[in-house]
Amino acid sequence: MSWWRDILRQSVFMCIFIVLIPIGAYTIHSGSSAIVAVVSYLFLSLVVPTAYVGAADAVFGREQGRIRRWAVVLVWLLLLALTAAVKVYLGEYWKAAPFWEWPTIGRDLVFIVAMYVEISLIMLVSYVISSWMPTRKDVG
Repeated sequence: MSWWRDILRQSVFMCIFIVLIPIGAYTIHSGSSAIVAVVSYLFLSLVVPTAYVGAADAVFGREQGRIRRWAVVLVWLLLLALTAAVKVYLGEYWKAAPFWEWPTIGRDLVFIVAMYVEISLIMLVSYVISSWMPTRKDVG
């Protein structure tokens, strides 16, 4: 299997753990449920992939490529900064978008897909960055 298909498949399994808790917190619909959902998603979207790539069997593709932890953290921080910039510069448009008039289940599905895409993007870009770096065998 190619490395990118392997990463997309593993991202599905990681998202089972990453997405369920924030979606569960959000569906409670109490006053602070959105904050709890965001904080838990941010925490889990960093910790789960970082822990996963540290496992001995976390290899991707026929070439058995590995993802470095620092690459996951770097890409996660870059996406967080990009998300913050979008919120700052497009926040008013986002709040007025017709998306918020959709049924709750529709919005939830969009957020679930967006979370999967973000985790997949973190893993794919981290793999590419890690593949540019020499391995320990190459250095030592």
